[in-house]
Amino acid sequence: RCLKDTEFLEDRTCSLQETQDAFQTLSCLTKKLIVTKVPREVYSDVASKTLFENVFRHFDNACSFVYLPSFSRVLVTMSSTEAAFMARFETQGWRLPKTTNSSPHTDGTENHLNEASAEQGIRCYFAEIDDQDVQSARPRPKLALGAAGASVKQTSFEDEELTDENTEEEIDEGYLAPPKPSRLFLLSPPASPPVGWEPRVEAEPCINYDLLSAIASMEPGKTHELHPPCTERQHPSIVVTPCESLASKGGLRITPTACPRRTE
Repeated sequence: RCLKDTEFLEDRTCSLQETQDAFQTLSCLTKKLIVTKVPREVYSDVASKTLFENVFRHFDNACSFVYLPSFSRVLVTMSSTEAAFMARFETQGWRLPKTTNSSPHTDGTENHLNEASAEQGIRCYFAEIDDQDVQSARPRPKLALGAAGASVKQTSFEDEELTDENTEEEIDEGYLAPPKPSRLFLLSPPASPPVGWEPRVEAEPCINYDLLSAIASMEPGKTHELHPPCTERQHPSIVVTPCESLASKGGLRITPTACPRRTE
């Protein structure tokens, strides 16, 4: 049974604060359960598989199963968090009947591990909360007590954090926000040019003909006048004279000198 059933709530003697805390806790849970230590017969035997599924269908007839035989696990998805909460604690330690848990195994080590797992029973855990669980969260009703302390069938959604009026920024404040539309032009330019754009003729290359003429007039081994003289400002000309190479001079010889006379 689910916690939201009226008969279940009437049989319990819970205070208003305890009831509100229970609904607040259920709103933060996920609908997915991970069942571990599943017997190997559930994956191979149809009767054992039916018994296993009926254990969880007792809490939610619309639940679905994803079998992972390589990990000896089963992923169970409930239709409500209340059903997942009840199945999480009521199915701990469930075992297959001995009449169905007697399939032969060829490997002795594997048979020993399966027998030990069958004696311990299954283990059921809550899966991690994903985006689908957050989007499917709906406001939970809050019970109000009357004057005599009996429960009154009234609902209130004042203390709920996630409502239909919440904006996307409030819901996804824990995630990185996408870039603003003004920046999307740099990431994905449009197929057509923007309004007001006109083609422009490309300018000609800038060529320094004076520099090319000066380089062409230079010859190796000759003097070159870099700057002509100016008579008005009385500036001399600048001439570059190349040095003579060592090969043109030939071998250098030291001029012999006489040793000076020694004095006593």
